[in-house]
Amino acid sequence: MLILSRKIGESIVIQVGDKKIKFTVVEMNNGNIKIGFEAPKDIKIYRNEVYEEIVTQNKASILSSVDKLKVLIESMPNRIKKAKNIKAEEEEIDGTK
Repeated sequence: MLILSRKIGESIVIQVGDKKIKFTVVEMNNGNIKIGFEAPKDIKIYRNEVYEEIVTQNKASILSSVDKLKVLIESMPNRIKKAKNIKAEEEEIDGTK
């Protein structure tokens, strides 16, 4: 971890590709630091705890989708068999069989 010292009003700039994010120390008071951010609008800035929650929820969503897909795949042979039976019954009723 890179550690830098800054005073109120001083900044740090991080450049990623052609995008720059500027952090400015705005205020320090009783152990709290207020930081101002200047970044392109397409760069999302989160508190770490919010970011970690988003990542956790996204992972859970993906796992849930994978589980649902597995259940669907496992049920496909039965669904195909039912669909064939329904089609055969309909053809028998219509007299097309």
